[in-house]
Order: sequence, then C-alpha cells, then structure tokens
Amino acid sequence: MAVMVERRRFLRDTVLAAAVGAGVADLLSGSTLDRAVASLARTPGDAALPAAQRALTCEVVGPANGGFEEPVVDGVIPGWTQTHGRVGAVSVVDTRAREGTFSLRLVDEASDDSLGLQCDPVPAVAGEFYLASAQAYLEQGTLALYLSFHDASGGVLATFTRQFTSVVEGWQTVAVGGTAPAGSTRASVLLYSPVAAVTTCYVDAVQVAGLGARVETFGPSALTAAMSGMVVLDNHAYTAVRGDLAEIDLTTRTLRRTASYPGNGSAWAITASGGRVFFAIDLDVYVFDPATGELRNLGSLGTGTGTTWCMTTAPDGMVYAGVYPAGQVWEISPTTGALRNLGTAVPGQQYVRAIAADETFVYAGTQPAGHVIAYDRATGERRDITPVLDGLPGVTVMTLAGDRLIYGASPQLVDIRPDGSDVRLVPLPDGGIADALAVGPDGTLYVTGRATGSVYRRVGDELVPVATPIDLEETRALVVLDEDTLLGAGGSGALWWVDVATGASTLLDLADLGLADPEPAQSITLGANGQTVYVGGSNIITSHGPGNAKPRRLRVPGQAKQIRFVNGRLYAATYPRTEIVELNPAINRARSLGVIGRPQYRPLTMEYDTRTRTLLVGTAPVNGQLSGALTLVDLAHDTLEVLTDILHDQAVASVAVDNGIAYLAGDAHGVSVPPTQDSATIAAFDIAARCTLWEVAPLPGHRSIAGIAVHDGVLYAVYKRVAGVWLAMDLETRQILHHGVLPGTHSYGEITVHRDRVYASVHRGLIFLLGPGLDEARLVLDGLEEGWTQSLPQLAFEPRSWSAWGMNGLDLARFDLDPTCVEPASSAR
Repeated sequence: MAVMVERRRFLRDTVLAAAVGAGVADLLSGSTLDRAVASLARTPGDAALPAAQRALTCEVVGPANGGFEEPVVDGVIPGWTQTHGRVGAVSVVDTRAREGTFSLRLVDEASDDSLGLQCDPVPAVAGEFYLASAQAYLEQGTLALYLSFHDASGGVLATFTRQFTSVVEGWQTVAVGGTAPAGSTRASVLLYSPVAAVTTCYVDAVQVAGLGARVETFGPSALTAAMSGMVVLDNHAYTAVRGDLAEIDLTTRTLRRTASYPGNGSAWAITASGGRVFFAIDLDVYVFDPATGELRNLGSLGTGTGTTWCMTTAPDGMVYAGVYPAGQVWEISPTTGALRNLGTAVPGQQYVRAIAADETFVYAGTQPAGHVIAYDRATGERRDITPVLDGLPGVTVMTLAGDRLIYGASPQLVDIRPDGSDVRLVPLPDGGIADALAVGPDGTLYVTGRATGSVYRRVGDELVPVATPIDLEETRALVVLDEDTLLGAGGSGALWWVDVATGASTLLDLADLGLADPEPAQSITLGANGQTVYVGGSNIITSHGPGNAKPRRLRVPGQAKQIRFVNGRLYAATYPRTEIVELNPAINRARSLGVIGRPQYRPLTMEYDTRTRTLLVGTAPVNGQLSGALTLVDLAHDTLEVLTDILHDQAVASVAVDNGIAYLAGDAHGVSVPPTQDSATIAAFDIAARCTLWEVAPLPGHRSIAGIAVHDGVLYAVYKRVAGVWLAMDLETRQILHHGVLPGTHSYGEITVHRDRVYASVHRGLIFLLGPGLDEARLVLDGLEEGWTQSLPQLAFEPRSWSAWGMNGLDLARFDLDPTCVEPASSAR
C-alpha cells in the first residue's frame, strides 16, 4: 500500500526553474541556474581569452623526492612510506632512470600479496584539479596509481585510481587526476601493484600538479518528462512515469498528487474501471483508488521479465491486457483482483500490442506480424479474424466503434466487422503509423499519426487533418473529452488540448508540473553564438543559454543521437527512426527532412561539409545485419541520399570532413550476427564526386573504430575493439605515425580538434590530448562521473577559449582543457 505524497523535490535549481517557470527562476539568485547563464554569457573579453592572456594555474606541489634522487638512509626512502608488501620489494636503483641518476624499482613476485609505496602528503585546495603523474618502465604485471585527498585530520575524503598494464619498450607516462572535494587540505600518491599481479617495474619523476579549478557543474543537462500511456477518469488525467502515478486536474491543469510504486518504470498499459485506475509496470499490475488514495499490487502477468503493452476495459468493467514476450492476453477482475491467462494469441508472435473488448469478445492485435485474434471472453476460445493484407503489417493500435473493429496496420487503418468480414481500408497520410484512436459521441473517429504528429478526422474512407499540436510527435493516448475537445498525451511528456472545430491547441509540459527527472545525454553542441549549449535527450533537446529564464525544451521524435548547429538551424539524427529533423530554435518548430529508413537503425556520427552544404550521417543497421550507410543530407534542397554498404559489412561509425573529402571509419563487429570482416577500415570519400578514393585497414585484427578526426594532414582514431587503442596516420602516405593505448583505461569515445589540438573524450570520465606530434596520449582531465551511458562521450568547445562543455554524471559541465600543463615542452605552441 502506498500513501499519497507530494512529489519528491529532489532536483537541483535548474530542474526547479524548469518546472515552475520564470517567476520562481527569477528568485534563484546565486543558484546554479544563474551561474550557468552568467558563465554562458561570458564574452571573448573574459573567459574566452587565449591562455597567454589569462592566469594559468600549473603548480607542481610535490611530492618531495619524486625523482628518488635523495640518499636512502637505513633502508628508508625519504618522502615515501611502504604501505604494502614484503620488505625489500621496493628499492632505489641506478640501473634505469628517466631523469637524473636514480629511479624506484618495484618487484612484486607474490600473486597473493600486494605491494605499495605512498608519498608524504602535499598541499591541496578544495575545488581544484590535481594531476598525479609519473614515468614508468613496466617490464611485466600491473602498476596502479592512486591519488587520495585528505582532510586536516588525515582522513581520506576521496581516492582516484588508474591501472596500467601496457608493456612497451621504454618509459611511458602514467597519470591519474581528480578534483579535490570539500574539506581537502592535503593529497598523496600511492604506487601500487595489486594482489593478483606479478609486477616488475621502474618509476621515476613522480609529481602532483595543481591545475586550478577545471570543472564547473551546472545541474542536470537534460530532463525527461516522457510518458508512455495516459487515461482520463472524472476529469483527471493519470499517467505512471518513473516510479510515480501522477494525477493531473484537467480543469486547473495542475498536479494534484502522486502515488509511488517500486522502481522507476513507466506504464504503457493503463485504463480505468469502476472508478479506479489500473496500470502495469513491466508485468506487475497495480490498481489505484482515487477515493481512498490506496495503491495496490495485484500480482504479475506471467513470470520472468517482460512488458505489458496495452490495456482496455470491457463494457461490464472487466480489464484486459496484452503482454510481451509471451504474446498473451490476460483478464483482470476489477472486483476480486484475480488474474486469468487467456493464452497466447499467435504462436511465434511475441507482442500483443493493441487490445479492445466488447460484451462477448476481447480482440488482440499482434506484432511483428499483424494478426487480429478474437478471444471468447467466457471460454477463452480463440479465432483468427485477420483480413488478407500485403505483408501482415504489425498492429499498432485498436478500438471499437459501434459494430466495427478498427485498427492501425501501417500504411493504413483497417476497418472490419468483429467477425473479420466487410474489410475497408483507410490510407494513413504519407504512409505513416497510427499512434492512437478515439471515437467521439457522434461516432466520429479521430486518429493521431506518426510521423507528422497531426490529428485527423475520418470522413468516409479518408482522413482529414484537424490540427498538429506538436510537430512530428508520437502520441501515447487520445481521449475525446467532449464533442468539441480532444486530449492527447505526447510521448515527449506533454498533454495537449485540441478544439476540433478550429484546430486550435494548447500544451501542458509535464516538466512544468515537476514530473521530470534527469536523464543521460545523447549528444551535445554549441549554437552559432558560442554561448548556447544544446543537449540532446529522449524526445527533447534542451537549450541552456543566456536570456533563458529556464532551460528551453525543443521537441524531437525520438532520441537525438547526433546534433549539429548549422546556419541558425539545429539538425538532429534520431533513434530509432533514423530520421533527420530540422529545428528552428527561435520558434521551437521542427520539420522532418526525411527518414534514412530500414535496415539502418542507429545514427552514430554526423558532420557538416561547408563546401557542399551537406550533412553526412553515419549509421548502423538493425541487429542481425552488418551493412551500415552514409547518408548525404543536402540542406540546400532538403534531400537525402543513402549510400549503403559503403564500408563493406561495416557500420559507418565515425566521419571526419576535410577539404571536401569525408573520411569514414567502420565498425565490423555487428550485433547478433557473426562479422565477416577481420578489421575495421578507413576510407576517403569525395563528397562532390560521390566516389571512394581509397580504403585501408590501419590495424589488422582491430574490428571497431569509435571516433576519428583530421588535423593538418593527419587522421587520428580511437578504437572500440581493441578498446583504448589509438593511432595517428599520415593521410598522404597512409603510414601510421603514432600508435598506442590510452593509458590507464580500456575505453573509447569521440575525437575533437580545437585550436590546433586533438582531444579524445572517452568513457570512464577521461579526456586525453592526442596531438599534434605526441608519441603518447596525455591525460588532460580525470575524475569525472560517467555521464555518457547511451552514446559516446562528446565535447562542445567554445570557439575562442580552452573551455569545453560536456557531462559530469547527469550534470551539464564546463571544463578547462588548456593543454599547457600536460604537453611536453617540445609540443607546446
């Protein structure tokens, strides 16, 4: 039993501002919102100054005897204390040295014991970033580097660590970094060989450098208010989202109350019966009584994991539901709460995606093949009443209208008698998909269609447009409130009202009711002014910038996997439709430039070529296939040209554009299908001529490239398989100039060129400098919380500074990535 409670107000200031509007946002002086806007509003006169014109913190604070040159006295190494392992396993030797005459030698011969040496504490200031680095000559095993921060009493407040296992010929730089937490006064470094490792290595030139405040955090970067289903009962809308059933008063358009249930799931299936609300989270069924505020769990619709996709209420109040993956129909008694399995609709069809019921039968629509099955409610006997259609398209939605059963099966509505006879087909506009159906008191059928987002009225066997409440929006539910008004639930998290006579519409964003939660970012980019930050999420792109009293929410259909700002417009490549969407941020309007289409499924990369005014989008196919595509989006003519299998049996994982040539990087691994290629390739593609100039596999046996970039005739790449491998390749000769592994991580991400430097932002909260002219990757920033759980880590640089925007966990963050402190003296410019 759940007690009705006010919505938990745990979100940060930016979330509160987004939920309650500008009036309250104006009161949040000194909040993260104000700081973010002030930071974004900085001009080239302050934060954007070149590094030489502003103060740069790059202070080596220790440790004492980091080069191990001081004499060892009675077996004690000055400035260091052995914390783990046997005596004699660490020593100062003159057989190898990176600098000076001596170095530290660690010999950990025990696979059941560890070995460690810790430096004396050095000064640290809370809020500043510290980089601990050393030179290591690793002959075998694992060297771990720990950076710990301590309070005044010596207690450990935070520890950051990296392990290094790459055995290379010669010395290598190892480093770990982190921001000192509140209360920090000291820091220390531990050189460590883990318990399971048998390690022999030399260490020299240990140092801890304070690089100043390098990370500013501004609260959640993206909020999801997405909803999956909605029902209306007694002039209140109910939707179950992310752990709360929300009750919304449709007269005052306010959140009245919420009821919490376990987990953070949302309900696709929801209906009302007998004055109560029934819904399902995964396979668990709940009932809520508005009169008493009681929320009860009635049990589960089957065993294991699954999803309840649809619910309906029969004329006598009995509730029916359809589930995945069992493909079954279940009966839920509103009086006793008993659950009854009516059996699988069609063997082999995992989805019962749509459902309707009359006095005698319950009708189930299946996917992927679109069968319509009539169950006798009394006996459970099943009969297939599916009419003959081309290809049996999957059933998306279903309703009863008088003595007719109507369902969506793209590209049409199918209208039949309950016995399957007298078939009538009503084409959907643009061959779209029916999202929701509703029948008015006069028998008029209303339909919402994807991908237009429009509402249509059926007139004969045609659909006539009524209104477009939200461009391109998917609709989760449609309700006729009265003869003049429709209520819809948008997938992005908005309720909308439509006047059917005039087509006028109004909108209520669930985020404005506090029904929004932080979500992982999908993508990030900067606007033309270099101040507005756009963060792609699920169904929403959030605009953070000066002049906004609160973050603005721009609606897109699906996850904005890639976004780019070009000539005053924002372009998004979305998942799962692989649709290219153009948004006008000034008026918050979206339009579709087209759908790349199946079998392409997931946008992985997008770049813009200024010469031809072309967006280049690389995609991966659906699971079970290997051939990706390069799509050329002509922004002058709003056309899409899809070139499939341009890299044979590989997804187009990354694109870099330079002087009219697109460099394409592949991923040959595939999902749910064995690869046919042993190595990922890189190809040069002439955009104007539409031809491939050359193609090479730089590293044989490495199947997946994550990101590439081109700078000054050199192509840089980071691999996903083998994870963390990187290279620099001369584009003229196709010879590898530099090749290594990102130190301390088996991770990967995207590469960005900024102000003649090449950066790699990778998973596990790391940012490296790759070039130009570096023999080994240099750690620039560490200690970030993982924020890119559904896309590759990305950076959006301010054009005239070393500042870049990205993620610190779920928060929008601004990083100072000035490379001066980490570049070798010979590489600094």
